[in-house]
Amino acid sequence: MQAPKHYSHAPITEALIDIQVKLPPGVKLDNLAQVYSSIQAEYPQCEEVLLFQGQMMAGASVGATASQSPIGYRASGDDPKQILQLRLDAFAFSWLAPYDCWENFRDEAKRLWNIYQSLTYPEAIVR
Repeated sequence: MQAPKHYSHAPITEALIDIQVKLPPGVKLDNLAQVYSSIQAEYPQCEEVLLFQGQMMAGASVGATASQSPIGYRASGDDPKQILQLRLDAFAFSWLAPYDCWENFRDEAKRLWNIYQSLTYPEAIVR
């Protein structure tokens, strides 16, 4: 078997795995916080991911409404090249340039997905 090639100047600027899920109705942000607490040592930088929604109305009366709600967390390590998103509708892991190799990226994504899956119990993978 041929050894995998390592490209010092790989053309990939971001490797990404994005898995859209349908979680059980009882899964809340607290469950995602549990996922984060189990990987916090490797990904100490964390911030909320917010969903923004707005509506504009025109006609006899004009108006607008807007709202925001937390839907998950975005975490990264001290080296911000590896980014993890833990959301109520998805799991995403990305690795920014310089890209190392597929095997390292794949193994870390799988490790993180297994943790996410074990604490959120997805009912289905939507995409």
